[in-house]
Amino acid sequence: MTNFPSECIILGGGPSINAEIMTLKDRIKDKFVILTNYSYKFFTGTLSTFIDRDFYKSRNTEEHPDIYDELRLLPLIVGIDINGVSEFKLPNTILLNRSSENVYEKSVKKGFYTKNLTGIFSISLASFLMNYTGNLFLLGFDWSRRPPGEVDLKNYNPNCNFDLHYYGDNVIHEGNHKIGYYERHLPDREFESFMKQKTKIYNVSLNSNINIFEKISYEHMFSLLNSEIYNQDELRDKIKEKLCII
Repeated sequence: MTNFPSECIILGGGPSINAEIMTLKDRIKDKFVILTNYSYKFFTGTLSTFIDRDFYKSRNTEEHPDIYDELRLLPLIVGIDINGVSEFKLPNTILLNRSSENVYEKSVKKGFYTKNLTGIFSISLASFLMNYTGNLFLLGFDWSRRPPGEVDLKNYNPNCNFDLHYYGDNVIHEGNHKIGYYERHLPDREFESFMKQKTKIYNVSLNSNINIFEKISYEHMFSLLNSEIYNQDELRDKIKEKLCII
């Protein structure tokens, strides 16, 4: 493999993935695919990402399932070195520094922009790996929330009775039915710094509350994807090299 892919598919956790989940498994299996958080349980991809130390090595199994042995079996994980997670680093894991701002440098020294979301970290990572060019396709970036008129701000309750993730209650974790972050933050403000880079970002979720990126259908995405497929082991080696691991 000579050139790094010019496009990347990033799988978030939003419920809009449900409608295309079976089609996706076949259509993206040989592409450059980043799986965020628990997406590895349902899809195969090039690498998996996380930013939460307790996701990686649970300290409270009531809120975070103990998946450490499952993670051990994944081909490549890239996460943020935070809260002592390095003590538990597996051989398949690369830990990177966090940055409080989006830095457009072809270097890992200043860290990667995350806010508090693995999806934002994954965009930062993919953009860096692709030299801030090419196309990014965001799947499951729905930013689900209740209509403002249904939210009692004086007696605010962050719990909701609908699924925030396409895997529903099949994965019990801290974020199940907890909508507080999405209702207390403005989505376009969270993502606005990515508009300064040359990378073209598509939000493959027509009803997403993230409006800063062009929203397209799955059919449109499939028409935009190029015909290239990648040997995943070779691609992972190139990623490790770019992150200064080998």
